[in-house]
Amino acid sequence: MRFRNIILVFTVAALALSGCKNSTGEAAQAKTIKNVKVETASNAAVQNSMTLNGKIKEKSLTSISFRVGGPLKKLNVKPGDYVRAGQLIAEMDKRDYELQVETTKAQFEQVEGEYKRYKQLIDQNKIPENTFEKIKSGYLMAKTAYENAQNQLRDTELKAPFSGYIYEKFVENFQTVGAGTPIVSIIDNSHLEVVVSVSESQLNRVKSDKKSYLNVANAGISKMPVKLLSVSGKAMNDGLYEVKFSFENKDNSKVAPGMTAEVTIYSQAEKNRLSVPQTAIFHEKTSTYVWVYNPSTSKVEKREVRISLDGTKGRVNLVSGIQNGEKIVTAGVHYLVDGQKVKPLPEPSVTNVGGLL
Repeated sequence: MRFRNIILVFTVAALALSGCKNSTGEAAQAKTIKNVKVETASNAAVQNSMTLNGKIKEKSLTSISFRVGGPLKKLNVKPGDYVRAGQLIAEMDKRDYELQVETTKAQFEQVEGEYKRYKQLIDQNKIPENTFEKIKSGYLMAKTAYENAQNQLRDTELKAPFSGYIYEKFVENFQTVGAGTPIVSIIDNSHLEVVVSVSESQLNRVKSDKKSYLNVANAGISKMPVKLLSVSGKAMNDGLYEVKFSFENKDNSKVAPGMTAEVTIYSQAEKNRLSVPQTAIFHEKTSTYVWVYNPSTSKVEKREVRISLDGTKGRVNLVSGIQNGEKIVTAGVHYLVDGQKVKPLPEPSVTNVGGLL
């Protein structure tokens, strides 16, 4: 009798545990029904835009130098000075070069007179041709030496090749410098560049640029038109590509090299592309997916898609993968599994923005 009672107790306990287990399983299954936000995919021609952060850079930074050597007599500029094209920047001691001009001038005038006399004689056939050729050769050499001396004298004055700002000074007054020694460097500010870095996925978007605008907050610049200048053909060490835009630096502009800037690129998307929020997109390995919600089964299906171009306000355009009118999950996409049951959240009314009430 006692043995039968023990068996009965164990049987009742097993049935109770089994009931608890089923109840727990049903509760766990119920918890898998997640609330999700969905949106109906629809055709749209989207005006695409993309904003990139970058830096303002000068068009060119050029070091200038004398073509001759000697003691530096006067340096007229300092870093930060603005110079105009042709303005005198530095001057070298001219004494030796002035003497060279006088010497070569005297030699040239002497040979020139002799050349003219022999020219008359050769025209009258009174001297041999080879005699005149020697005189002519000496005349040309003297003329070249005189012209070279004049050029060297002019080269003792260093003038700005273009308008810009003095960036750096490399020498001091009375220092003896050689030909080609950098004296100062000048920034050409007539045109500036804005340099940005883009990822591989953004390259096509940049290359399809229709119009671009520059914003420089610290200079009070907003929507200044810029032109695509170049796109690097090879990625840098960080895996990004360097893109340059150029723009004219007007006289009243306060933009300066080194400033932080933004470039907004606009390009017209292809018509009849399906537009979905960026938050609906997720990636697995090398493929791109969205979750498609089926109202008849209340389940989601993982669907591979192909992106065309990024759209405005956090949206993307899709080339393939979904059809017009299908419902797409737009939030919590990383926490779903294929075939999972979900419950769409109701859309907030105009008077209950954010669904807080």
